[in-house]
Amino acid sequence: MTNVVLNFDQRLYDAEVIQKAAYRGQYAFTLNIQLQGEELVCTLLANITTLSETFANAVEDFKKDVLDYQLRKKLHDQTSAVRNVILGVAFSQSGLI
Repeated sequence: MTNVVLNFDQRLYDAEVIQKAAYRGQYAFTLNIQLQGEELVCTLLANITTLSETFANAVEDFKKDVLDYQLRKKLHDQTSAVRNVILGVAFSQSGLI
């Protein structure tokens, strides 16, 4: 069975983000996450029926997805106050509140 171990610094990446990225790749691998100090150690285990090329592509996609989801989360967190104000104004003028 093929596996790949990736380390992510917990100060830069959230476990939830890694889990979301792994969800997309579950067709090709299973994820095991362990916390070791400040590192999230991710072991990606190829599924029994996954071809090695498919697994390699899924690992590359996983790395890209982790970064993508982390940046989306950061953007979401940074803009939540403005988004809430906009939604508050929109609903206050709609007559629904």
